[in-house]
Amino acid sequence: MGSFKGHVLPGTLFLAVGAWHVWAAAARFAADPRGFRLRAWNPVDVGGGGAPAWLPAHLELYVIAGGAFLDMCVEVLYSTHLHIFADGGINPAHLNDLEHGGMLLMFFLFGILALLSQKTR
Repeated sequence: MGSFKGHVLPGTLFLAVGAWHVWAAAARFAADPRGFRLRAWNPVDVGGGGAPAWLPAHLELYVIAGGAFLDMCVEVLYSTHLHIFADGGINPAHLNDLEHGGMLLMFFLFGILALLSQKTR
């Protein structure tokens, strides 16, 4: 199990995105129960007066992609002290860091691909 410090950044990111999902889904359901559909991500309603105009509509995707990339760099580069390989193979002392890096890579890819799909319509 990792340290508390190692779980603060990703845990806070997961908590913030999860709270946003609950809030956005509840608000969309309350506004239109019959037209409610589940989404993989929720755009910020800038035009509806619910958010400041300076916030990008794709804020959630930027937070997911940016936060996952930052934490992935910490897990793979900083935590391993760039000693990923040892004795001709992967250093067994850093398997947990690489596992976390792989998980964060999937969140990063989701954020980037969702952003690309929204920006290239």
